[in-house]
Amino acid sequence: MFLILTLSLAAQDPATDLGTTVVTARKVEEAIEDVPASVSALSSDDITMSGMRSISDAVGRIPNLHFTEFSARRLSFPYVRGIGSGLGEPSVATYVDGVPQLSVGSTNLPLLGMERIEFLRGPQGTLYGRNAMGGVIHMVGRQPDGQTEIGGSVMYGSHSLQEVSSFYSGPLGDSAGFVFDGRASRRDGYTTNDFTGELVDDRRAFSGRAQLALDLDDSSSLRFSLTGQKAEDGGFGLGELGSLRDDPHRINQDFEGETSRDSLQPSVVYAWAEGGRSFTSISAFTAMDVTETSDFDFSFIDGLRRRTEEEQDVFYQELRWSDESGFDVDKGEGMRLLVGLSGFDSDATRSAANDFRPGIPPPGMPGIDTNTGDFTDRGHSLFGQLGVSPAPDWELTYGVRMDRESKKLDANHTFETGGFTVLDTDTSFEDEFSETTPMLSASYRPTDSSQVYAYAAKAFKAGGFNLTAPAGEEFFDPESSWTYEVGYKRSLSERGLNLKLAAFSVDWQDMQLSLFDPVAGGYVENAGESTSTGVEVELDADLGHHWGMFLGLGIARTEFQEFTDAFGQDVAGNSLANAPEQTWSVGMSYDREFSEGGLFARANYVGVQDLFYDPGNLQGEDYELVNLSGGYRLGDWRLAIFVRNVLDENYVPVAFQANPADPNYFIGENGAPRTWGLSMGVSF
Repeated sequence: MFLILTLSLAAQDPATDLGTTVVTARKVEEAIEDVPASVSALSSDDITMSGMRSISDAVGRIPNLHFTEFSARRLSFPYVRGIGSGLGEPSVATYVDGVPQLSVGSTNLPLLGMERIEFLRGPQGTLYGRNAMGGVIHMVGRQPDGQTEIGGSVMYGSHSLQEVSSFYSGPLGDSAGFVFDGRASRRDGYTTNDFTGELVDDRRAFSGRAQLALDLDDSSSLRFSLTGQKAEDGGFGLGELGSLRDDPHRINQDFEGETSRDSLQPSVVYAWAEGGRSFTSISAFTAMDVTETSDFDFSFIDGLRRRTEEEQDVFYQELRWSDESGFDVDKGEGMRLLVGLSGFDSDATRSAANDFRPGIPPPGMPGIDTNTGDFTDRGHSLFGQLGVSPAPDWELTYGVRMDRESKKLDANHTFETGGFTVLDTDTSFEDEFSETTPMLSASYRPTDSSQVYAYAAKAFKAGGFNLTAPAGEEFFDPESSWTYEVGYKRSLSERGLNLKLAAFSVDWQDMQLSLFDPVAGGYVENAGESTSTGVEVELDADLGHHWGMFLGLGIARTEFQEFTDAFGQDVAGNSLANAPEQTWSVGMSYDREFSEGGLFARANYVGVQDLFYDPGNLQGEDYELVNLSGGYRLGDWRLAIFVRNVLDENYVPVAFQANPADPNYFIGENGAPRTWGLSMGVSF
């Protein structure tokens, strides 16, 4: 049980709004119904009333979006329509206020002061560039708007949960504003280690977001932002799959590791807009530091421990120009143009040390095997998108992006035993990757509130190097795909109805798969040919008498066309790993306003069907979760309650093959058990 006490000096309206949602999916503000692609958005009300705390809480509402999350937050990986990557570079890009998060460990971020979250499904490489093969998750924070808001919260809860948060937003003179959000939280773990009797997967974090916005004149502005997080997570709750299903949240390890993730990202955004024309400059620097220790034999035997360290610094720059001054799709005249260039410079040092302990069986040799690598990655791109309206209510859009990326790895491998270094070797690898990715879309608006669209787009992700991998798997090739999609959108705001339908087909070459080796750990290997086809349905409806409903349904049929897995099995015809065949979310809402307050309630049923952990489809999972929330507001006071995983479903959302001699041996982690909370707040 946990209790949340909230103080917020800002009025909150719990009413559901089914009107127009403005998004920036095409890097300009437009109604979500006008974007010729699959786009979903969650508002600040959606986030607050459902008790969402991080990205992993939000993705259950989105069709064909699956999120694998280990107890260490840095190991959180989104998959869209089967496209994703557990290691290496992400295949679904994460952005915060227009700034890319270029590290694979920076996906599962806290929802601090978010105005909305945009989920773009399908390739977005034309405008977003690298790592957007499957889509983009764009977190848009609130901006200072000239009104002073101040607040804070204190939370106490189950598993010794404690949280303190605060926010401020207000003007600084006549032409400046400042916004700040901060949160400090901690909780004990869900999983007990029978070997020590201790809880394992605890979490602690401090997160902050600050922004200073300056209006330089009537047409231009400058925004200075700083985001950061210091997260300290306990050991992995990893255990043998069968044991986790029979006796959930219990493991047996002789060593309990921990993970820390520190990140800091300052950015500067300059924006000018006038008469339908705009110019934007984004400059950002990201520093990330990760340390991780774990029991790498996942058992009570003192056989193998692992220590992983990573430091990464990334500088990113984007310049873009857009002109929509003469464009009018209603009249069928003019064109819209967006052109830009971007570049990044990344330097990272990564190390992985295997500590072979006395408990290893013969003929093993105790000692420390260490691989260290200095990675440099530099890239630049030129991109553009041209839209024309050849006839009233028609829009044709063509986009293209030209990417060039160079990568280098300077690696060192040592083995120490008995105080002596018996192996010390150096190797270097480097390569360059370039690709041109086109996109073509057509849309037609039969009425003012509906749209039919179709598009085709190529996606690309550069190859690279594994720091540790089985012999012969040191390199992996680029990955590319073509996606074809048709869709229909209908918005009837006056009737309280929003409907979105989409059908898609993905055909890709050399998919980069994340695999596991008991000594090397995680590594990336290419598959041959793969496909994914499916449909998506989203519906928001006002049922009248204060009731509403929402529905999200995704069906994806993924298939390996050509691939032999690490066990020598031909898996052609099997489903892709971490690509559930069905995902759904259906819920009801109740909102009622009174003269002095209001009442709200939410019920959400989330399901994942036919999820496989491995290319051989030897093990998988189906699960359904029920989440409830509700509250009452009287004057300045608010009382709310929420319950997550109401039925206390026992499920294992993530697992991997851990024994090279036995493809049926899986190590996994249980999903979170039932948690619930009560909140009380006041606002002025």
